[in-house]
Amino acid sequence: VAGSFVNFPVHRLQREVEQIEAPRKWHRWLGRVPLVRRTKTETIIAVNLGGCLIPLALAGFQILVVSHEAPIAMWAVLIASLVNTMVCFWFARPIQGLGIAMPALLPPAVSVGATWLLLMGAEFNTVRAPVAFIAGVAGPLVGADLLHLGDITRISVGVLSIGGAGTFDGIVLSGMLAALVA
Repeated sequence: VAGSFVNFPVHRLQREVEQIEAPRKWHRWLGRVPLVRRTKTETIIAVNLGGCLIPLALAGFQILVVSHEAPIAMWAVLIASLVNTMVCFWFARPIQGLGIAMPALLPPAVSVGATWLLLMGAEFNTVRAPVAFIAGVAGPLVGADLLHLGDITRISVGVLSIGGAGTFDGIVLSGMLAALVA
């Protein structure tokens, strides 16, 4: 929870923005004509501690657990993560002044569904939750945040935080719900 308030800046992006200014004086027969002024501003791209770095570290640990417990299930990690990444990419939308947004319950539902379809057997009971967690973290992080970095010029935000939308960020929520349901 405390980590969601910590962002580490990794890049600054300069861009020009058109701003409309209200004129101070009246023109004779035009009235007040608004002026359009182009100003330079910057977007700071940051990595969030609680929504990106900690879930990535936990997912890395879960990959080690899965590779130790059932190495055959590593293919399920790859497929479930790819499916969730594609779905998150398709449903994530850049929103002006806010950032990248998508439905919060979609990534956990997709990761749990893909994990259950890929690991139906009883021999995978111990690795089903870690696989769902890994796919639940990878989907929003890669599909929603990283693959939409090219849309920065359209959304004009001051700080674009990868993994940072507050305490119940999509990445954390997705990973935790996926692991709980699996």
